[in-house]
Amino acid sequence: MYFMENKRNSRIRKLAIYSVLMTFTSVVLLIISLTLVIKNDHAFFSDAKDNSSLSSVSSNLSETDTEYSRLITANQLLTKQNKVLKETSTGALFKAKLKEMAQEGFSTTQILKYFFPDELILTDEGSFHFYDINYDLKLHDHPDESFVLNDKGEVEYVENDASVGIKGIDISKYNGTIDWEKVAADGVKFAYIRAGVRGYSSGKIVMDETFKSNVEGASAAGIQIGTYFFSQALNEEEAIEEANAVLEVLDGINITCPIAYDLEKVEHSDSKPRTNGLSTEQFTKNTIAFCNRISEAGYTPMIYGNIKTYLMLLDMTQLEDYQKWFAGYISDDSITPYFPYEMRIWQYTSKGTVDGIDGKCDMNIAFY
Repeated sequence: MYFMENKRNSRIRKLAIYSVLMTFTSVVLLIISLTLVIKNDHAFFSDAKDNSSLSSVSSNLSETDTEYSRLITANQLLTKQNKVLKETSTGALFKAKLKEMAQEGFSTTQILKYFFPDELILTDEGSFHFYDINYDLKLHDHPDESFVLNDKGEVEYVENDASVGIKGIDISKYNGTIDWEKVAADGVKFAYIRAGVRGYSSGKIVMDETFKSNVEGASAAGIQIGTYFFSQALNEEEAIEEANAVLEVLDGINITCPIAYDLEKVEHSDSKPRTNGLSTEQFTKNTIAFCNRISEAGYTPMIYGNIKTYLMLLDMTQLEDYQKWFAGYISDDSITPYFPYEMRIWQYTSKGTVDGIDGKCDMNIAFY
């Protein structure tokens, strides 16, 4: 117990120091930002022909905004850590909090997430895995309190009392025949329509037979269109083959949203997935190969995945240049994304209901 107390006290001291440094850094960045604005504005107005001053201001402000967003997210996580330390700073308090959460019906995973707010936790093959949050990566700046659940059970993202998140869905042949006019009338602004898959046992590429009809219906209803391909590539050559299959089916079709590379760990399968045993390095190379081929063709690539995709399968430090689409579902206990990194789209449930679609469908919210 003595060593536990010493370790906890040491952590409190470190967090206190970190909090002071974070505050000091924020102040310094604000001063630098204001100095740059004043300095460059003066230079700009003294010589209206010199547009380089405006460019310099924009560049410096962009860098400052990025750092400010990172600091906001880091401070949000720090607040959670301090709350945990306050409630569990002694052995007695720790046991009391643990007992309280267990009695209230919190799951083991929920309890661990509470006690380790500075780490990401997932379960895989019966074990818990802990991953430190990498503050060097781009972090999103969406505070938890901005996510609300509306009367239809849909997640909305609210800023200044206005819903600013964009409502979307993703569908495939398994969603059946869709009445796209009703879908649009239900407030759906974008739809990701599956282009195809590679079989996880056969390795054969199969294109979705409803792709073109769904694209035509969604487009006619005024819905923005994106697409995705479920990958089971073993190497870069197969990943490029998958990208080419998507580009071929897109011939003559106006895609207005990014093309997503869908990478997931195949679980609960009767047959052994062909990508079992593939290294993080190879998964990452395949992802980059697909995305680069899409970029070469003039489209915007995106990476789709869940928490296991981003933490277990991919090296995110190599993927900062690509947009992220995160799949992580809400529960009775949380309606916020369990993902601190920058994301353009959040798929928050597979049990959504939308007029014009029979049964359940995947629901998304975009941050653009």
